[in-house]
Amino acid sequence: MKILFASSSSGSRGGGETFLVYLGEALARRGHEVVLWCSSHPRMDEVAVRFKNFGEVFRTEYTNTYDRPRRSLGAVLDRKTPGRAAAEWERLAPDILHLNKQNLEDGLDLLRAARRIAVPSVCTIHITQSAAFLGAKGAWLRDSISRRVLSEYRGMLVTVSEPRNADLRAFLGRNPPITAIPNGVPIPPALPAAERARIRTELGIAPGELAVLAVGRMTAQKRPMLFLEIASRILARVPEAKFFWIGDGPLAAEWDARAAALGIATRAQRLGWREDVNGLLASGDLLLHTAEYEGLPLAILEAMAAGLPCAISEALHREMPFLDENNSIRVSDDGALIDVLLDRAELARRASAARELAAARFSSAAMAAAYEELYEKRLATRAAT
Repeated sequence: MKILFASSSSGSRGGGETFLVYLGEALARRGHEVVLWCSSHPRMDEVAVRFKNFGEVFRTEYTNTYDRPRRSLGAVLDRKTPGRAAAEWERLAPDILHLNKQNLEDGLDLLRAARRIAVPSVCTIHITQSAAFLGAKGAWLRDSISRRVLSEYRGMLVTVSEPRNADLRAFLGRNPPITAIPNGVPIPPALPAAERARIRTELGIAPGELAVLAVGRMTAQKRPMLFLEIASRILARVPEAKFFWIGDGPLAAEWDARAAALGIATRAQRLGWREDVNGLLASGDLLLHTAEYEGLPLAILEAMAAGLPCAISEALHREMPFLDENNSIRVSDDGALIDVLLDRAELARRASAARELAAARFSSAAMAAAYEELYEKRLATRAAT
């Protein structure tokens, strides 16, 4: 079948857009034709280049919700964008339309555009926490707008986990057509020992030292300052540890200043965005993921797939019950975290368990098969009406 992905175009570095690359590539391998419709804004260049390796890309003058002065209100008051987007989608002639939204309020104009064409559609929403939950300004109005447009949508809503599914049902206050399909990532082959040693040498990791990594944009949601606070406490007992943040963002300068103030600037480094993230993950000893909230983060799934054990917050443990004391570590317990870091055999055991779990339940191939089944059901429903 021909599948058209319509992206809310939040940027190339977020997991919600990388999701389209992983899903699109896996579907192409299953014999489907995949097309990406996204903004011509430079922030989408990297995703577009990656998608072109296996599918077609259609760039357009689409404005992301957060580039609008009035955000979601501006999106729903815009009468031109839905009509133009629908016309472009019709010309691309897909069998199925797959909308991709990062959160509840972005891409509402795309939901309205979907109502204008006869093609069956599904819509993935990665983060379903409400504006009120997040403490956003104007939360009541923003949530009201999102709730109204989402309630009007006639396609299938898809969340990336069961907790996100429950959030969305509670937010909408009714029983809309919603299903949950977990995110998935490619499962890479084991990194050769020589390549792992090369990468660790490049990073300045001496034999016997521990490499603790984080991946993500430096924003308040990811809590990079908490990463440094935990790093400081770990270094007091594990001086052979080194800490690396892969990514960049608006808190980068503050991160540098805080690392210096804590006296750990020589042990905590920012690497910026890198093309070799999977190699870096496979060369590390622990992923320290300090985000306050998530959907189903690709950073964690990629780390697990690379055989890297994950230390995550108590809140994320509740959101991701598949992670437990056998395959992960709780950030909230410094003692337990440090004990595992000092026990290399236990660290390796949890790493192996995490990789096995990723391969069994969170591969991009499994994700593609689940979406393929959903697409077929949507097409069958249309044929029966």
